[in-house]
Amino acid sequence: MNGRPRVPSILPRGNERGLAGFGPVSRLGANGLDLSGRMQCNMNERMEKIRQLLSELEAETEVAAPGSDRGFSALELPLIIQEIVDDLQPILTPYDAAFYWFLFRHSIAKDGNPLLRVSNRGLQRAVVRSSYSHAAENTISLGKVQDTLRALENIGAIRKEGEPNRQGTLYRVLIPDEIQACREFRADRLAQEPQLAFPATNADCYNVQENRLRVFERDEYICRSCQKQLTRFTATLDHVKGIAEGGDNSLENLITVCVECNSRKNE
Repeated sequence: MNGRPRVPSILPRGNERGLAGFGPVSRLGANGLDLSGRMQCNMNERMEKIRQLLSELEAETEVAAPGSDRGFSALELPLIIQEIVDDLQPILTPYDAAFYWFLFRHSIAKDGNPLLRVSNRGLQRAVVRSSYSHAAENTISLGKVQDTLRALENIGAIRKEGEPNRQGTLYRVLIPDEIQACREFRADRLAQEPQLAFPATNADCYNVQENRLRVFERDEYICRSCQKQLTRFTATLDHVKGIAEGGDNSLENLITVCVECNSRKNE
């Protein structure tokens, strides 16, 4: 004997080796606890904590949008709303418009971030009432929610940015400058408004904001160097023939480019 007191086993005789060797414990100990069940319970709790942490990390990633996903400032918001009223709402159905405004309100209008995760169940109750139902809650059907989201996707007003999870589906809310159907509608509208036609050849299209927009419109808000889709808030102008070389600020001597391409040219 080495003088240490003997610790009594909590398992029936013959099962000590199974515990020491990490073998399966198939009986209840003397204290009545099922060790295998407790281990399984602890494992489930840990897995749930891991899932919660992953969801939190995913949410943080969505809030901190990548550098290419530039947010919008409060100063830009009035002009974006004007674009929506002028060039997007006229080509939407009432349901489509209600859903778009809801998504816009909780994304770009809220914090400038165009990313938003929503669930069909949440949209079913939060956006608009059904005009056909006489039920107390008067909610629209899930099928109508899905059809409306699909219609907004087809027109280019929203875009899925990932697979659905328990919180819903991640969407990007786009503004009219980014939507092909809106640019086409705007072009038709401007063609019918002579006062908004393209400026004269000798007009300053670089320093006059209204004329700058005409260059962007002509190029459909697409970078002429890399073909990246832009908006009036991310587009810049570049001279085909530099001022130092005798170029001017006319419509014909300016093209739409993104910030990155413009910077590389000036390096």
